[in-house]
This record gives sequence, structure tokens and C-alpha cells, in this order.
Amino acid sequence: MSRSARGPYESALVSNRILRTLVVGATLSWIGQWPLAAYAQVDDSPPTEHSPPPLVPPPPAVPPPPPEAGAPPPAQPETQKPVEFPSDAFLPVADDPRIPSFLRALRLGADSLLLGGYVQPGFRFVNDTPFNADDSDGFVFENARIIGRGQYTFYEKLGAALRFDFDVASGNFAVRDVYATLFWDQDLVALDVGQLKVPFGLSELQSESKLQFAVGSPTRKLAFGRDLGVQLRSDFPIGPVWFRVAAMMANGEGGFRQRVNLDGEFLYAGRIEVAPLGRMQLSESDLEDSKPQLTAGVSAGYNGALGNELGPADVGAGEKRIEGDVRFWFRGLTLRGEYIHGFRDDTESAAGYERYAASAQIGYVLPIPIPLPKLEIVTRFSMFDVNGSADGTEGDDYVVDNTETRTLDFGANAYIAKHAAKVSFLYRLTDLLEGPQTDENGDVLIGDTVFVMMQVGWL
Repeated sequence: MSRSARGPYESALVSNRILRTLVVGATLSWIGQWPLAAYAQVDDSPPTEHSPPPLVPPPPAVPPPPPEAGAPPPAQPETQKPVEFPSDAFLPVADDPRIPSFLRALRLGADSLLLGGYVQPGFRFVNDTPFNADDSDGFVFENARIIGRGQYTFYEKLGAALRFDFDVASGNFAVRDVYATLFWDQDLVALDVGQLKVPFGLSELQSESKLQFAVGSPTRKLAFGRDLGVQLRSDFPIGPVWFRVAAMMANGEGGFRQRVNLDGEFLYAGRIEVAPLGRMQLSESDLEDSKPQLTAGVSAGYNGALGNELGPADVGAGEKRIEGDVRFWFRGLTLRGEYIHGFRDDTESAAGYERYAASAQIGYVLPIPIPLPKLEIVTRFSMFDVNGSADGTEGDDYVVDNTETRTLDFGANAYIAKHAAKVSFLYRLTDLLEGPQTDENGDVLIGDTVFVMMQVGWL
């Protein structure tokens, strides 16, 4: 038979050999899972000094004794949850495995640099009234951020870090945070230089990506916001109690809005937080069914020359502000409250006055036995008055901004991948407590607001 004639036959033999090899291999792999002693060949010859030791089958497993009557059930191994830290800490936090990989921040340079962002598109509707014919109903971007942070330890515990946060929601490249940090032992001692949030007020320091409502608390009206300056801070434990202390000196001009100090006056602010049950994440929602956690904070600040954020009468005036807040978590239940009081100094043209803002907020993640989404209901009560010496009726037109105001918010959230993917609903009632509080028909002057927002983020 020629080589060409034997080719198909040899190919069939090879294919048959491969098939048998696979079948035998699979069979041996299955048999290998059985106890080896069951398939050991019996050797009837007498053992010698060079004979291998006989194969002895392993002893049968002894079941544990039944628990005694009234004894507690055996302890189950505790599932370790990913460690989380406040978003303003430069710590190499591991990715949460419960967040899809396409919703995680991009890690570069051996995880020393993280790049991310988030968008908050929504739809806003305000019920029109004869007094307030709001024509801004429609689709909006509450936030559209590009964020990043990184760190590098170059000598023992001494290192440097950076953080940036840009907002493109308004169509331009607005700078929110850009600052560098020199630290020792992570956050034990840290010096921040650049534009960052002034350490004053819980609502201001709270990340906009981890809110329970589609909009922030009205108490932020009396916060100092962001500014250009230098901050010295420290996070440290004493036993089970965690402390955070921060102090900042800044231009008082609102950061990159002016870029330079225009009047030679400065802003000084400081804050102390105490967490008696351990360090608490800086998030409004408790999505981890947490053990009890409690944090209390106080802040104080003085700006030697205000801007016009709260009215043209404030320009150039000095003001002292004090603040206190508390927040609590327990198994999906969240409570938080904040109070700010300001004392504006006299000016050449007007006497000084006081102002305040207060809020109380409660939320609860519903214990519904479904994997996704996590559903939360939340409500918030707020009151504020940015000018205690006026009620808005001093001029020919009613100035609502100078009127004491009360808002009542009702909200619901659906967390699909924690804060990386969620949908928020807000319904707001607004009442004016000074001046003509209602129209001639007894109806409120400011209509109710409905806001639906979706957030997608790489955090």
C-alpha cells in the first residue's frame, strides 16, 4: 500500500487513539477522586526491609457530638466587608467586589493614582404660582465631575499626595478642588495646600456623590465653601475613640473665582470631630447594615471680608460663624442634624445682624429580601434665615432671599451598585415664614418642587 493510501487510515488511527486517551484520562481523573486505598493492589508476598509501608485507608470521619440542650449555636465565621474610609482621605482603599468593574475608578501606577468621575443628570419641575412663575422646568445636570487622587510614600511614613475635582456640568471646566498634600503616616499629620473645602460644617464637607437627596442640605448656604489656602489636619485614635482635627487659613475670596486676595483680609476656620465608636465613613446612607456608629463635630470660622454670596450688603463685612452637628448609623437607619449661626459685624453703612441655618434628616434602608436594588426612604426638615434683621419687605419688591424659610423634603432612593449607580427622587415643600407668607387666596407663594435624578459614577 502506498504512503498516500495509508494516510487516511493512519489519520483514523490517530484520531481513535486521541479519543481513547481522552476517555481514559477523564476516567482516571474521576477515579482519582476516590480513596486510593480502595483501588490498591493486594501484594501477598512477605514484606522486606525495603518494602514500602502498606497503604492504610484513612479513618472514617467522626461526626461532631450533638449540641447540649440549651447551648447556643456554634459561631459562624464572620464575613469581612471591604474597609471604607472618608472620601477625603488619601488611603489606598481596595475595590469593593460588589461594585461592577466598569463602575470602579481607574487605577494607575501600582494603584498610586486613581481617576474617576460621576454624572448626575435629572429632571426638575416646580409648580408655578402667581407669585413665582418658575420657567426653569426641564432636564438639568446637578453635577458632572472628573475626579482623581493619588499618593506616593517616598521615605518611611513620609509621602505626598494630590487631589483634583473638576465640574463640567455648566459647560465649562470649573475647578472645585486642586490641592497637594504632604503627610506623615497617612492622615496622622497632613498639610494641604491649594483650593479645597474649608473645614466648616458637615453638609459642606459631605461629598456630593454620597447624598441621600438629589440636592444638598440648605445649611450649606452658611458654609464657607471652597477657598485657596493651607490646611493642617490630623486623624488619630485614642483607644476606640477616633478624632479628626483640622485648621485652615485661606484668602476668603471663594477660591478660583478671584484667584488672589483682593482686600488683605483672610478666612480662618477650624473643626473637631469625635467618633466614640470608631471612625465613620463620610456618607449619608448606611448601605452596609452597620453596627452602631456615632460622630459629633463642632466648627468655628471667621472671614475678615465677606463677598456678595448672601447679598450685596455683606461685601467687605467681617463675620464669625459657629456650627455643631451629629450623625448616627445603625443597621440601615441614619440620623443627622446640623446647626449654623452667624454674627455679621457692623459696617459703615449698616448695623450688624445674625443669621442661622438648621436641618434634621432621617433615612432608612428598607430590609426587603431582594439582592438589588437597595431601597431607602428619607426625609429632611430645614429652616434658615440669611438676614435676621430683614424680612424681605423693606423695599418696593418682596425679596424672598431675606425671608426666613422652611423646607420639608421627602425622598426615595434605589441603589443598584451602592453610590456608583442609583436613582433618587425628591419632593420639596417650601414655606415662607416672614412677610406675606401666602397670596390673597391663601395659597403658598413658592410652589412644590419635584426632582428625579440618576447618578452613575466611577468612584
